[in-house]
Formats: sequence, C-alpha cells, structure tokens
Amino acid sequence: MSFDLSKFLTEGLISSINNGLIPSDLATAYAGNYLVKSLITQTQFNQVSDAIVAYKAAQAEATAKDSKEAQEVAKQAASSLATQTETTVDHSSTH
Repeated sequence: MSFDLSKFLTEGLISSINNGLIPSDLATAYAGNYLVKSLITQTQFNQVSDAIVAYKAAQAEATAKDSKEAQEVAKQAASSLATQTETTVDHSSTH
C-alpha cells in the first residue's frame, strides 16, 4: 500500500476546517497552493471548498440559534421581572 499525499493533504485540510483548527481563509490559501503545485486535484480542491462552505453554514446556524436562545432568555427574564414588579407594587399599595 502506497502513501497518497493528495488524499492526506485533502483530508487534513477538511479535518482542520471541521474542527476549527485553521481559519477558512487559510485553508483556501493552502488548498490553492497545493492545487497550483499539483499536490491535489481540482476535485480535491472542490472538496475542501465544499467543506469550508458547509462549516461556515453550520457556524452561521449555530450563531443564529444562540442568538435566538439568548433573546428567549432575555424575554423570560423581562417577563419575570415585570411579574415581580407588579407583585411588589400591588403588595406595597395594600399598606
């Protein structure tokens, strides 16, 4: 069994992207450099590009989800504070 450098480089880049080990811009630069030097094929370059797009989409989705959850927590906190304020106001007016 021989060592496949192009497969090793492609899988290494994709793994590094998916694990957040290198920024996507740097991965693109590496992949482009490997392609120009014929260390990877156009198909492998496209695989790296697809991995970058998928990673960015997943990051955007996670950010949106976190933002939505933060808004829900803030909404619940505001509602709870409003309830506590009303209770305090009502309780104070009975004295």
